[in-house]
Formats: sequence, structure tokens, C-alpha cells
Amino acid sequence: MGTPATLAGVSDLGDWLSETIVESSAEGKRAVLCLRLASSLVRKETGRTWLDDDGNLVDPLPDDVQLVTLYCAGRVYDNREAQTSGGVDDYSEGWKVDESGAYLTNSEKRMLADYRGSSTFRGLGTVSTTRIARLSDGTGWVPTPTPEVLFPWY
Repeated sequence: MGTPATLAGVSDLGDWLSETIVESSAEGKRAVLCLRLASSLVRKETGRTWLDDDGNLVDPLPDDVQLVTLYCAGRVYDNREAQTSGGVDDYSEGWKVDESGAYLTNSEKRMLADYRGSSTFRGLGTVSTTRIARLSDGTGWVPTPTPEVLFPWY
């Protein structure tokens, strides 16, 4: 199987960043890679490919999925080195970067929470158990497969 389609297009990323990105240029190729990376993170978080049986994007693609993809790809496109400060001469500024590389913020993960597949286990759960009926002699011991070895029943 080839590379799956990105969850947003280069023109969408350009609109998000208020830049013109020509797909055939070096910047366009970098934008495609950023979108592939962001799409991969969104697919991993949701547990879905967002592709139909023919390998095309589902239509309509949920708006939240596309927006999170654009936001993540925009972070990588704008700040691929994950710089936290910069300056010229005596002017300097700093900004918060959660981690280096591509990542989904907690608010983005919350946006995608409704789209998670049922196979993804997160949070608390329950495990059903059964127990053997209490021994008739009332000793509180449970027999084990080993002869004459009992286990206390609490």
C-alpha cells in the first residue's frame, strides 16, 4: 500500500498560515511532509485511517479532524526546529513549545476524543470476575490444583 492521502491539502495549510504555498516548489514538498506527519498523528490518536475501501478520504471528513491536522502541520511547518526564543541585536523574544517535533496538544486530543475507535483502551475500566462458592465447612480456605494446599479466601 502506498502513502495514504493527507487529511488536509497544501492549499488548506497555506490558507491556515496566510501564505501562498506552491505545491511543486520546495516549500510545497515540505508542506506535504508536514501534512503527512500531522495526518499520521491524527490517525494514530483516533485509531482510524479516514480512508474508504478505495483508499480515498472519506467524504465528508469531519471538520475537527481537518482542523487538528492543519494546526499540527502548521506548528511543524512554522517551527520545525522547535525553537523557543529568537532575537536580533538587543531585541529578543521567547515562546512556549510543548515538545520538539510534531505533537498533538491536550486540547487537540480532546477534540479528537469523539472519533476514537472502540479498539483504543483509555482510562478506567472494569474487569468482571467470578468466585467459587464458599466451602461448606466455613473455614475460609479455597482448594488449589496442588493436593492438600489451600489458599485463604478473604
